[in-house]
Amino acid sequence: MDMFGRTQGNYPAPPDRQQAERTCATEQCLQALYRVSASRTQTMYRGVHRWASSGAGGLFSTRYMPSHRKNAVKAFDPQQDIPDLSGKVVVVTGGNSGLGAATISLLAPHHPSTIYLCALPVSVSNAEDLVSSVKHSYPDVNVEVIPLDLSSFDSIKKCATHINQKSDRLDILFLNAGIAGAPFSLTREGYEIHFGVNYVGHALLAQLLMPKLLQTANENQGNDVRIVMTTSKAAHLHHPSAGLVLDQMKTAYPRISLARRYSHSKLAVVLFARKLAQIYSSVISVSIHPGIVKTGIHRRYLSVNKLARYCFTKPLFWLFGISAEKGARNGLWAATSEDVRNGAYYEPVGKLRDRYKYFTDQKLTDELWEWTNKELAGHGAPGWPAP
Repeated sequence: MDMFGRTQGNYPAPPDRQQAERTCATEQCLQALYRVSASRTQTMYRGVHRWASSGAGGLFSTRYMPSHRKNAVKAFDPQQDIPDLSGKVVVVTGGNSGLGAATISLLAPHHPSTIYLCALPVSVSNAEDLVSSVKHSYPDVNVEVIPLDLSSFDSIKKCATHINQKSDRLDILFLNAGIAGAPFSLTREGYEIHFGVNYVGHALLAQLLMPKLLQTANENQGNDVRIVMTTSKAAHLHHPSAGLVLDQMKTAYPRISLARRYSHSKLAVVLFARKLAQIYSSVISVSIHPGIVKTGIHRRYLSVNKLARYCFTKPLFWLFGISAEKGARNGLWAATSEDVRNGAYYEPVGKLRDRYKYFTDQKLTDELWEWTNKELAGHGAPGWPAP
């Protein structure tokens, strides 16, 4: 019997010494942080072990633990592997902080002509330090901040109009901004807040900018035009059992948890990228999971669910979380690598994942596309241009 009251055979043995050390550290952390009984700790550990060993535990699986993480990112070095971007125009939503800010910082050394940093109106001032830093280090790179509230179609239309009028091309569109853990609420147009911001708002922005993307792609056969959408492996782990519940998206959808509402919106992002690739072959559209990144997107969720914060999420982010700079690498790889497959979903870095339930479901993809077109048209959107 060990210090936790377990007899041999109570739980699966770790596969190697390194895993054993992590297991021991995790148990000690649980015991010290939560001061629970030995039997309770055993129950917690066994549950987490079963969860992490299954497909459902993939989000926090050992592939994102430090030893593996180092191996994963060595294959792609933004400084060395991103090609020269001279003359190219880039749009980054959520560019004022977290993954978006890191993406801009890592793109700037490769000299794109213009980066449009799209951020919430209340966050525009927060982007000034980043803009100043880029302009100081790379005076040939123009960084312009544009207010963008993805919960408002009016704001999205103004943002797209500004970009379309000021720029004669658009090479890379990073649909990166997002929210998690928001209270039960609706967007201005009446969509569940996570679905409205993370998916519907970005779908409208993509539709409004698609003519510029196609123009850039078609002007020269060699032009490489891409849309990179930030999703999450949570889309595979925590989505509703039906996959998508589109009939509930004009309600606050209070019957399911914050995690499922977030995951539901991210599943839509994966399917949307897949559909765009099927229609617009000249524009590479992909969805990417950045990894377990220590950014502010989960802050509201942590403040709402204190039990999850102290007993689960904070320790896991502490153990397995990566910086925004490392988290941005998968998106940068997807935006610049020659090995990207149109319509695919990738995990860090550049790892194709095409066997998750619903991620390649054509029926669900088509249903989402039809629903999206109907909703956008109902709010005066112009529709999708011809391929």
